[in-house]
Amino acid sequence: MDLISKYDLIEKIVRTDNEVILNQVKHLLEEQESESWESLSPALKASLKRGLTQADKGQVSNHSDVMKRLKKKYVK
Repeated sequence: MDLISKYDLIEKIVRTDNEVILNQVKHLLEEQESESWESLSPALKASLKRGLTQADKGQVSNHSDVMKRLKKKYVK
């Protein structure tokens, strides 16, 4: 699905007041998340939790800064 189709879908979700549809979408997304999380290795789960904790503390870098550091380190 392309980005425009996703935004169209988001717009439809935001505009609807139909609780049944909203609950079905919520259920589908939560089901997918839980299945995905459960399939991850314990090491990967720990790494993700550590990253979320760092983000909550503001210990983040923006994409362009990271790319500059990586290019400086690996591109010669």
